Amino acid sequence: MKISIYSKAFIALLLVSMGIYYYQIVHAEERKISSVYIEAWRDPKDIDLTGKKVDIAFIAFAKIDGTNLYFHKDASANHQIIENIKKLKENNKGTKMVLAVGGYGVDGFSDATLDGNRYLFTESIINMVKELDLDGVDIDWEYPAFDAWDTQKARAIDTQNFTSLMRELREKLNRLPHKNKSYLLTFASGTQDWYFKKVEVKKVEKYVDYINVMTYDMTGRWSDTTGYNSNLYPDQYKKSKMSIDSVINQYLAHKIDSRKLLLGIPAYSYGWKGVKGNANGAFTSGQPVDIEKVDLSYKTIVKKYLNQNRFKRYYDEQAKAAYLYNGDMYISYEDQEALKEKVKYIKDKDLGGAMVWEYSQDAEDGIVKYLSTHLNTEK
Repeated sequence: MKISIYSKAFIALLLVSMGIYYYQIVHAEERKISSVYIEAWRDPKDIDLTGKKVDIAFIAFAKIDGTNLYFHKDASANHQIIENIKKLKENNKGTKMVLAVGGYGVDGFSDATLDGNRYLFTESIINMVKELDLDGVDIDWEYPAFDAWDTQKARAIDTQNFTSLMRELREKLNRLPHKNKSYLLTFASGTQDWYFKKVEVKKVEKYVDYINVMTYDMTGRWSDTTGYNSNLYPDQYKKSKMSIDSVINQYLAHKIDSRKLLLGIPAYSYGWKGVKGNANGAFTSGQPVDIEKVDLSYKTIVKKYLNQNRFKRYYDEQAKAAYLYNGDMYISYEDQEALKEKVKYIKDKDLGGAMVWEYSQDAEDGIVKYLSTHLNTEK
């Protein structure tokens, strides 16, 4: 049978299309994700996600009122935030926008996820996703079955209810129309060893696309001793109590798929004043700086601290952590050398990618841009 030239062309086009399709599947599996949290009330004109090639933006945070969600108790402010989100989405069509629910110190999860309430709670979440035409849901419950140092209600049954919450959200997201869209489900997760007793991480894993591991706050303003916010490894003298590597290894020991883990990276710093008695200020007594009152964001570090006011940069080669010290004030922060090691770690451990808290704290040519530029380049 003679095949017409049109048929040959169609077959050739079909084969090319199939090749591209399978290439994209393989490429998608290998691609490392860059993601960042963005506070919902921020002015969208100050946010460039697509230009920085950010894959996922977590819109933080929808808060909980019974089984309902809201952004702000004031109606006009709530409306403005919703408009901001719509504009943010319109301005950044190359980035998936995910609704983040909760946040540290936000109460309401324990009640909302009880058997008698969970259906209405998940309906509220899904309805907000539909209303804002978003690309998924991120649950930031810090933490199930733990009162988070007296900031929220907690019950032992939270452990099972969190698993049920994630399962039901996955089922409801799967029932949404999927034309030209797939819906993400993620959650922010803890770093302490007890976290795995409070959360059924392995059971929840099968329902989610990514787990945002909050691998920062290894030490901070609650300590009267200087240290590292987000050290990759222990320091030479083992004075740092935690490290990113020890946290990630806990997840891997629990058989969590490494490609679902997004490594948390802070765009904020911790500082101490009155630090004396050590040539470089590391692991020395000091007065913690209140970062709610003193801006130690990465963008401010770049503008006001690097190579200024007698600050000298130090780098712990063992811990892969950067810090500043001027003889009195010590600041633990991220920089490109530390980020380079984190990117290498993500690739070596075959993690899913990186997550940054939080966009407004970053410099314009800073952490977010560095990650999106380097996560998918050759080693």
